[in-house]
Amino acid sequence: MRPLRDSGINHRISKHWLNLWAIAGVKKKKLVNKIVAKLKGVGETPISNNAPQSKYDVFVSFRGEDIRHSFLGHLVKAFPRKQINAFVDEKLKRGDDISHSLVEAIEGSFISLIIFSENYASSSWCLEELVKIIECKEKYGQILIPVFYGVDPTIVRHQKKSYENAFSELEKRYNLSLVQIWRDALKKTANLSGITSSNFRNDAELLEEIINLVLMRLSKYPVNSKGLVGIDKSVAHLESLLKKESKKVRVIGIWGMGGIGKTTIAEEIFSQNHFEYEGCCFLPKVSEELTRHGMKLLKENLFSTLLAEDVKIDTPNRLSSDIERRIGRMKVLIVLDDVKDTDQLQMLFGTLDWFRSDSRIIVTTRDKQVLIANEADDIFEVGVLDSGEALELFNLNAFKQSHLEMDYFDISTRVVNYAKGIPLVLKVLAHLLCGKDKHVWESQLDKLKRLPSKKVYDVMRLSYDDLDRLEKKYFLDIACFFNGLNLKVDYMKLLLKDCESDNSVAVGLERLKDKALITISEDNVISMHDIIQELGREIVRQESSEDLRKRSRLWDTDEICDVLKNDKGTEAIRSISADLSSIRKLKLSPHVFANMTNLQFLEFRGEYDEYCLDLLPQGLQSFPTDIRYLHWIHYPLKSFPENFSAENLVILDMSYSLVEKLWCGVQSLVDLKEVILYRSKLLKELPDFSKATNLEVLDISHCHDLKSVHPSIFSLGKLVKLNLDSCSSLTKFISDNRLSSLQYLNLGNCKKLRTFSVTTNSLIELDLTGIHINALPSSFGCLSKLERLSLGDSEIESIPSSIKNLTKLRKLDIRLCTKILLLPKLPSSLESLIAEGGSLKTVFFPSTAAEQFKENKKRVEFWNCLNVDRLSLINIEMNAQINLMKFAYQHLSTLEHDDYVESYVDYKYNFASYQAMYVYPGSSVPGWFEYKTTKNDMIVDLSSHLSPLLGFVFCFILAEDFQWCHRIELKITAIDAEGDGEKDDVHIYMCRSSFKIESDHVYMIYDKPCSQYLTSIAKSQKRFKIKVTARTVFELRNRPVVGLKGFAISPINQAIYHNFIDQIEYFYCKNMLKMWIDRYLSLRHDLG
Repeated sequence: MRPLRDSGINHRISKHWLNLWAIAGVKKKKLVNKIVAKLKGVGETPISNNAPQSKYDVFVSFRGEDIRHSFLGHLVKAFPRKQINAFVDEKLKRGDDISHSLVEAIEGSFISLIIFSENYASSSWCLEELVKIIECKEKYGQILIPVFYGVDPTIVRHQKKSYENAFSELEKRYNLSLVQIWRDALKKTANLSGITSSNFRNDAELLEEIINLVLMRLSKYPVNSKGLVGIDKSVAHLESLLKKESKKVRVIGIWGMGGIGKTTIAEEIFSQNHFEYEGCCFLPKVSEELTRHGMKLLKENLFSTLLAEDVKIDTPNRLSSDIERRIGRMKVLIVLDDVKDTDQLQMLFGTLDWFRSDSRIIVTTRDKQVLIANEADDIFEVGVLDSGEALELFNLNAFKQSHLEMDYFDISTRVVNYAKGIPLVLKVLAHLLCGKDKHVWESQLDKLKRLPSKKVYDVMRLSYDDLDRLEKKYFLDIACFFNGLNLKVDYMKLLLKDCESDNSVAVGLERLKDKALITISEDNVISMHDIIQELGREIVRQESSEDLRKRSRLWDTDEICDVLKNDKGTEAIRSISADLSSIRKLKLSPHVFANMTNLQFLEFRGEYDEYCLDLLPQGLQSFPTDIRYLHWIHYPLKSFPENFSAENLVILDMSYSLVEKLWCGVQSLVDLKEVILYRSKLLKELPDFSKATNLEVLDISHCHDLKSVHPSIFSLGKLVKLNLDSCSSLTKFISDNRLSSLQYLNLGNCKKLRTFSVTTNSLIELDLTGIHINALPSSFGCLSKLERLSLGDSEIESIPSSIKNLTKLRKLDIRLCTKILLLPKLPSSLESLIAEGGSLKTVFFPSTAAEQFKENKKRVEFWNCLNVDRLSLINIEMNAQINLMKFAYQHLSTLEHDDYVESYVDYKYNFASYQAMYVYPGSSVPGWFEYKTTKNDMIVDLSSHLSPLLGFVFCFILAEDFQWCHRIELKITAIDAEGDGEKDDVHIYMCRSSFKIESDHVYMIYDKPCSQYLTSIAKSQKRFKIKVTARTVFELRNRPVVGLKGFAISPINQAIYHNFIDQIEYFYCKNMLKMWIDRYLSLRHDLG
């Protein structure tokens, strides 16, 4: 028994779709097994999920004496050249019964190739093979390809000539019932369309047809993905890259952290596609093999595999022209796994221009620079598994099944959460825990808090060992201190530099990113995977496992307590990160930091506790002079020590502190980026920030004793965010200088503020909530970049007409502005307008429908605006129709996809982003709604709507309601109109006035998930009942019902929308004329 080729990669077994339990809610996904359609000319049935493990691509059944020394020899050589893993039984001695090994080979093959020759039927062995093959076809859906070599198919089918003679002899030697089984098997096989040798001019053409047909059949069936989870999309994407046309050989990179599954994906790609190439080779662990055996042997293995012959390399630094010429004529697929150095491809191939343009080279690496330096055409980053995939992979390895052992659900979830989607970690832990009792699982999880798995650690450490000294320092600083702080690259460059002139941090961070040890988001925020963080922390632990004084970085609660309590601090310590709850009862020495001369990063975080205010009963004598990051929540002293140096500070956060002032005098603060003194209620003065030329963020909100801000603040040319919210003693805010970079200014709830003026044209957000000034500054109309304006609960008496010039304004909040009577025309950029209560009477809108169609309003609320005049209400209603229909029309293109659950997974917490809504006082449904009711359900008949693409605008009449509530949940249920069967329901969440609704309100809304839900129903059912129930949103079991006085629905499709556009201008002009006449008459009446 001799397999022709074994690549070491098991492949080609029908995909066994597995039931999946998602972590959140243990929701079972329904996976559908998609079976490939029956191919013309080949007898096949769907591959069974119970098919044995695949071992071979093809099993060849033949009569040895007919073809062994002729046609079969050519076929045996052709299979490995096309990377077809075939089983050809050439040497076994024949007996009456086929061997167990042969049975396994037949069962473990995707295809059986039966070569009928003149004397095939004279062998009982061949006939027994055939019976087994037919059994596998019927039981497992195995593919059969009959080849009629030197014999006509009708002779085989009807058992004439040599086949008739053979059966005459068989009937003399064997039981007639057995012979009949053989006859039936022969007939079934011969009835299948196959390949007849007489149709070809020679054996070469016949051989080519057989190989091509085998390759085509193999390409139509899934490979063995048993045990592989979450790689389908990655494989599909990479296959699309393989198939891209190119004028030169394409290099495709697969990049990611260690243990993420790069090699597994590359193996799967190779396994699925290798047979499409004339030569292929998968080289595992390239860097390791180079170190062990050298370049010469690696090249010999590579080119011997590609050429399917023994190749010897005389000169390891170059290739012979013969090899280049021969391989250059072939379409080849090469996978180079785990390449570490940028020059390894050049060492293997020299240049790549001698490869054929349809050849492909796949490189897996942990180092992105390897791919960049070699000008990879595509770089695919492998991501972590999602929670469902991670749980499935863990279960497959821990329980040998995809579904959960429910007794182990909670602890399995904890293991999966620890692994954070890294396949290697999931597999290692699963194998460690497989078959163990729950108490062992608990023990293992506890151990992981102190010591990572050695196997995982060894794999992950390889990336760290490739770093230089500075890169290692940056890596450990991030792992032990900065990960999770959401700091941007610009901040990190200042925090990590060795000296003022050090400019090497940027390239070091880029190196960590290329090694997949950190990630840098689109907005330049640095983060690190939890498992990689554990690697860094374990490296620091190994600096000294016993003596904490030799550790460079501290983060463990008990260890920090030991160091601080017993004055073990030394110059070795670079960072300390602790939760205050761990040290709250300590009494720290005033010299606690005296010996920590190299301490640069200090964080004491946590919730308020009275013990935190007694940490330093004797004060603090000194601080390390090189401190760069200082975050001390509930700092218990009135100020820093007299000798405190802030010269190296980058970030200072003293939220909830007892400080009255920070330091005296002027300090050089050139690196300072952020100062946060949030809720430092005793703060009386700010220091001179005139030398903080790079300060970007100053948050002194809720500092109630602060009466003024230091004038130096108004000279800070790079200040971006200034937060003075609830500085209740602040009386004025006047800036004579231009704050050229200021984008966010919050003066909300500064109740004593009477004078406000700021000179800037860079503001994006301005919050004046609750202030007691009655007019906006004269420069208001010049805030051309303003996007968000909050005036709620203020004493502002009017909105300047110049607001229409703010062409980037997206949000306006005038809730509880009791003195605003008129809302002028607003810019078309506005998306959100929130008004509540007050004396608002008149609301102006653009004068033409064309102008209103340019608007982008998505949220317009007039809660309890009971004084709004009739004309304004009509305008609001018409404006609502225009914007809601426009929003629905824009959404229609997505309604073809029935995946609203998957598309809107964050809906409950981010529902406003999927909606357009209007609310205003009233009790009547607008006339343009097609279906209306005063009940909580009604029949909807969509038979008149021919288009399957429908959007649904809802209108709800909310009853007067005095219960406290800020959100309503509407349950929309579709019910069969002819019966009582309920379909799945969907929920609409919507905001409402928090305190009360003083009268009935009209609430119109287009909700994307709800609309898509109804559209999916309407595709199969034109007539159904819709039922609505409404409740307040509370974390309570019994939530109060919300009063509804009816609801309405208006379906929207493209035809309805375009017809609406055609008609709206006419109706708009007509109604506007009537409205203005009514308003004129009303004004005349009011004037007497």
